[in-house]
Amino acid sequence: MPISTHIYQRGLALVSLSRQVINEFPIGTGFLADQLRRASASVVLTFAEAYDKGSLAEQRRFFRMARGSAQEVRAILDVADRLGAIAPRRHAEGSELCDHIVRMLFRFRAEPR
Repeated sequence: MPISTHIYQRGLALVSLSRQVINEFPIGTGFLADQLRRASASVVLTFAEAYDKGSLAEQRRFFRMARGSAQEVRAILDVADRLGAIAPRRHAEGSELCDHIVRMLFRFRAEPR
C-alpha cells in the first residue's frame, strides 16, 4: 500500500520547520531542542511504520501514535513560546502545521489488506 503522500509530505515539512526553530533557539533551551527533534521525526517515522503492520487495528494504533507525536510537537512549541524561545511567526506556523497533521491523521483510515 503506498504511503499517503500528503500526510507524509506535511510531516516532512514539520521536520524542516522544527529544524529551523531549533536553529533559532537561544542558549539554555537544549532540552526543548532535543525533544522537538525527536517528536517531529516521530510523526513521519511512525506514520511510515504503520504501513508495514499486518492488521488494520495495528495500523490504526500507529496512526494514533503519530497523531500523539504531532500533538507533542505542538506542546513543545507552546512551551517555547511561553519561554520566549520562539518567534511568534514560527510558533503560529508550527502550530497550524501540527493542527493540520493531527486533523489529517484523525480522518485517515488505512485500507484493509
